[in-house]
Amino acid sequence: MARDPQSLPNGCYVILHIRAGPPYPDLTISPQIAADTRFELADDIWIEKLDMEFAIRIQRACEPAHYKIDNDVYDRHLYAFVRTIPENEATRNQGLEDLLTVVALSRFIRPTSTGERYCAKILPHWLPDPPIEGLRLAGCPDVFLGDNSRDWLSPDDGSELLKLMPWVSVRKTMHKRVHHAYWNHEQAMRTYFLDMRWNLVVSGLEALITVEKRNVRRQFVNRVRKLAIEFGVDLSEAELHSAYTVRSGLAHAQGFLYSLDTALPASEHRPLYDKLETLLRMTVRRSFLDETFGQHFADKEAVTTKWGALS
Repeated sequence: MARDPQSLPNGCYVILHIRAGPPYPDLTISPQIAADTRFELADDIWIEKLDMEFAIRIQRACEPAHYKIDNDVYDRHLYAFVRTIPENEATRNQGLEDLLTVVALSRFIRPTSTGERYCAKILPHWLPDPPIEGLRLAGCPDVFLGDNSRDWLSPDDGSELLKLMPWVSVRKTMHKRVHHAYWNHEQAMRTYFLDMRWNLVVSGLEALITVEKRNVRRQFVNRVRKLAIEFGVDLSEAELHSAYTVRSGLAHAQGFLYSLDTALPASEHRPLYDKLETLLRMTVRRSFLDETFGQHFADKEAVTTKWGALS
């Protein structure tokens, strides 16, 4: 049952997960997180299904107003990420940063289209119907999925996300290589054009395994191939050579993706990209969940010991 909006804390940040398109969850087949009760992630962070009218107010606060055009809004949210506003924020909206990190981490469990288009601050107020400030953040507010047929977190996904919550703290430092790969993954998810996503994902994998200045292609092919075997992702050496050739063509402005079909037929662009993105996601996720595995990316020696030195 959705909660009464008056039972929300008197002051919190909210990020709505909006339905991106059919099919919507059939709860008997694919359960949705927080469909009936809120899912606790920390003392001050949780996921819940909001009251319909309250969700509409948040959407209305976040959507631009029109002139002489009614802005009809209906409830399209599946659930919301919520965090209470910390008592002593050093800077404006600083408490939102942890909530954004939680959403980004959740995409390593299951990619969803939760972005910041419907990101709001429920202001502390004595009224039962509090003011709502729509927050405009820098960068793209949307996330783009190749497959949106399962665009929501399940309770099992929530249990996995709980294991990643320690990484929300700024006191828990990621290895630089893993942090770079994490950042590239999130930026790729926020980029519509596959041309740009390709560069970001390949660069994310390079961040993990490139440690020598010479033979960069060979490092990529040999070590990413070993990563693919580690995670059971079907990536051949030939595909990895093609992936790197396409990446080089895009990075050095030799053409747009559609014009690089001599390096890789257009029909194979999306399937190969999806495998690269999946491998990047699986590697970063394992590095977070298994810190012993994450140590394999700690420095040059660790990388070459685990993933092979150049002969």
